[in-house]
Amino acid sequence: MRIKVFTLFPDMLRPMLAQSILGRAISAGLLQVELIDIREYSKEKHRNTDDYPFGGGAGMVMAAQPIVDAFAANLPEDFHGRRIYLSPRGRTLNQRVVEELAREEELALLCGHYEGVDQRALDAVIDEELSIGDYVLTGGELGALVVIDAVARLVPGVLGSDESSEDESFTTGLLEYPQYTRPADFRGEKVPGVLLGGNHADITAWRREQSLALTLQRRPELLDSAPLDENDRAMLARLKRAGEVEALLAAHDIAFERLPLKAAEQWPKQWLGVFVPEASRKAAKKQCFSGRRHKGFLWQAFSMGYIPVFAAGDAAWERWQACGAQRCLLCLPDDALLYRVQGISPDVLAAFGCAILADETLTHVWMQTGSPARGPYYCEAGQAAAVLPK
Repeated sequence: MRIKVFTLFPDMLRPMLAQSILGRAISAGLLQVELIDIREYSKEKHRNTDDYPFGGGAGMVMAAQPIVDAFAANLPEDFHGRRIYLSPRGRTLNQRVVEELAREEELALLCGHYEGVDQRALDAVIDEELSIGDYVLTGGELGALVVIDAVARLVPGVLGSDESSEDESFTTGLLEYPQYTRPADFRGEKVPGVLLGGNHADITAWRREQSLALTLQRRPELLDSAPLDENDRAMLARLKRAGEVEALLAAHDIAFERLPLKAAEQWPKQWLGVFVPEASRKAAKKQCFSGRRHKGFLWQAFSMGYIPVFAAGDAAWERWQACGAQRCLLCLPDDALLYRVQGISPDVLAAFGCAILADETLTHVWMQTGSPARGPYYCEAGQAAAVLPK
């Protein structure tokens, strides 16, 4: 990739082009960037490149002659590329435009200054105008650097790994998932357990979930054009429901942590595997999970006798309170959501329909069915199983 930058202030760009990834790419010959000083092509005695605007108005305008002559002297007749003026009037730069520019053999970037550029120069030497955002800068040099940096990342070999550019924000149409490095515990803040487990399928699912969640929260308009498959759309529906749940928890000052969606999918069967005796487990799974039944039918494990010893009604909540589990797991099986919560109360739980509370050791469990005619229920496991998500 060859890029020529036409500017009045080449020294503004040199430090950036000599550092980090850009500097290494230029040194390795993967990227060629030439800075052309427009002032050297001025025919004025004092190398002036600007003048007062016809019609009056504040400020000065860059003159056509130095720009046109600079382009003529530095772009051969067989120039194969795009000639771009960095301007707030242009189409907005985004990743799709960057990918488009990266397919060009050469780019020529014109950096404007003052109140703009004589339109005759733009008509003579520019193919299009490009904006890096809806704000005003003192000149086009910063915009040119943004274009160079964004395009350079797509040049093979510049990043050292093609995956580095393919998996970043906007390349996938979504915001990038959170990243972590060592140590695994920094001042009490721990890396999500899924990233430490070595299961690449779980890691991929977690990262996709995080990208969708961040995009939904911060840049929801990107979802209109992002390439989403059926699984993505299903995940988004769950994340939107999670937003409603979390708004309700926050409104009641309940501390919470949402666990990964995959953990929420697995947890009801893990719960059933702990609290239903082994002799009844196969029948209970068939009744609660097969056919058209959804996970909210877990209460049938109580009502159909698969859990032989339990408390029901008002006694169920009294027994749950007696176990002293202030910090516990909250499963909403109908929504396939799983949370760690602190100090939740029955009046809040009433808003969720079917809901399960369990202590961290999976020894005590309380469930409301969402039906006034059934439950709530409480029971204890004979022996806790180590199946909690990390």
